[in-house]
Amino acid sequence: MLLGQRPFGAPAKGAMPCWKAARHGGVAGVARRPVAVKAAASVGSEKFDYILVGGGTAGCVLANKLSANGSKKVLVLEAGPTGDAMEVAVPAGIARLFAHPVFDWGMSSLTQQQLVAREIYLARGRLLGGSSGTNATLYHRGTPADYDSWGLEGWTSKDLLDWFVKAECYGDGPRAFHGQSGSMNVEQPRYQNVLHDEFFRAAAAAGLPANEDFNDWSRPQEGYGEFQVAQKNGERADTYRTYLKPAMGRDNLKVMTGARTTKVHIEKSSTGPRARGVEYATQQFGERYTAELTPGGEVLMCTGAVHTPHLLMLSGIGPAPTLLEHGLDVISSLPGVGANLQDHPAAVLAVRAKPEFEGLSVTSEIYDSKCNIRLGAVMKYLFGRRGPLATTGCDHGAFVRTSASHSQPDLQMRFVPGCALDPDGVKSYIVFGELKKQGRAWPGGITLQLLGIRAKSRGSIGLKAADPFINPAININYFSDPEDLATLKNGVRIAREIVAQEPLRKYLLEETFPGERANTDKDIEEYVRRTVHSGNALVGTCAMGTTPASGAVVSSADLKVFGVDGLRVVDASVLPRIPGGQTGAATVMVAERAAAMLLGQATITSRREPAAV
Repeated sequence: MLLGQRPFGAPAKGAMPCWKAARHGGVAGVARRPVAVKAAASVGSEKFDYILVGGGTAGCVLANKLSANGSKKVLVLEAGPTGDAMEVAVPAGIARLFAHPVFDWGMSSLTQQQLVAREIYLARGRLLGGSSGTNATLYHRGTPADYDSWGLEGWTSKDLLDWFVKAECYGDGPRAFHGQSGSMNVEQPRYQNVLHDEFFRAAAAAGLPANEDFNDWSRPQEGYGEFQVAQKNGERADTYRTYLKPAMGRDNLKVMTGARTTKVHIEKSSTGPRARGVEYATQQFGERYTAELTPGGEVLMCTGAVHTPHLLMLSGIGPAPTLLEHGLDVISSLPGVGANLQDHPAAVLAVRAKPEFEGLSVTSEIYDSKCNIRLGAVMKYLFGRRGPLATTGCDHGAFVRTSASHSQPDLQMRFVPGCALDPDGVKSYIVFGELKKQGRAWPGGITLQLLGIRAKSRGSIGLKAADPFINPAININYFSDPEDLATLKNGVRIAREIVAQEPLRKYLLEETFPGERANTDKDIEEYVRRTVHSGNALVGTCAMGTTPASGAVVSSADLKVFGVDGLRVVDASVLPRIPGGQTGAATVMVAERAAAMLLGQATITSRREPAAV
């Protein structure tokens, strides 16, 4: 089967612009061999100018940019393996990545009493590329108002647009508000289904406007349309492929997989605490090693919104009462470490298709009546990078204001031309496994995944123990702000209104989730609480700001951790407020900007004119 074959390789160097290569078809510039990296072992007496803790979305960007300066030695420590596997490269392989025993951290929240005493599964990529290698590949920056709301000098939408544009290589020709010289490959979806057009017609009939480009900051975000994707010619374009692989041959860059960082070594002195290196362990055998910095070197935390605050606390940086409770020395008392956790809570509406239309579903195009992958789907992908394997399934949809009181959309609708088997996305694939065992087909239909994209609820990351191999205590805390619950409840009603329009209604048989009997406000609320799941957009737990008194962990001027020299955070955890779009684009932007600052090519507090668009 396709997803069990050997991995895709690295894009080869070439002079042709990315959008021209896309026009020429095929998979130009893609080599068929994986790039070797070193498994975890001792680095001996070697010292580094930069130690990157985590080879995820931001870590891969930093590794590329910082190692371009041949005089700087860079070490990347990644707990997981490479991202060369076929199920990572092929967009439809996302079905195999949820709760994957190797590529996922297998993390869940603490029991959430307000969610019918459930633990919420939180997908976190554990491989080079991090969650950019396991997410839905959707590319959304959010809106200018998202960044202006931070209220931070140097981080307004005018400051940031240029960085978004410079990071991007948009693959479908020149377009306003998009770049063509960056490393982050973005393109329009390469898979189309008749149900996409019918959804658009139904959305228009329900009163939504069309939106040709959700990343066009000259117009409101509201409307229906195609979602741009972080792909290149139908292949996932995670930061491992687009940033790290092209740099792997540099002598001054060392990338170690299977290396789980367990602590940042911080030395106390008369001038104050300073990071001197890190401790890490091999994933397979658990041996402990150390990696040291050169004089003036820096540790860059790039492990994301869960692991970065966890590691800082284990290293003595965080809320003093928490550290003392677990017998940890307090090196820098920062109450904001682990606070301010934000996410996109999600629920689904799913409807079965009439028997005569079941074959239209994306799942029917991929799987036959016994849930085996169809040869035709494989051939379409191998010879043209198109067809149902070129999609994660949710690259069309809409942004909606669920109430007139909202100044911008609070809900994202991801339209899937296939019927969810369970209201929890992960459990759908468990049910699919049962269908396959029974030799039964995946029933056709449609699904609307509804995400509260500007959620106001706040959770936290804490410690369960001082042992770095024990997962942190994650309180996702959905619906602590009642507006977020209202968004999803209203989202169900709006989704039903769209589905009831004639362009879609003629294809559909019955609503399976939440089910047609769930009509009252109480019924819908019970359904949402019982089935809400993560949109996998965790941010905010080491928020940047001007002072620790404001709850900030790092300075918005330079991303340095307050109270500790030689230590910065560069990942999604620094975003003080969640943007109303997928968070990968914002994370890459932060990493690009941080790298330029570290190399002396830019300063964060100076204002830059936006790129010409």
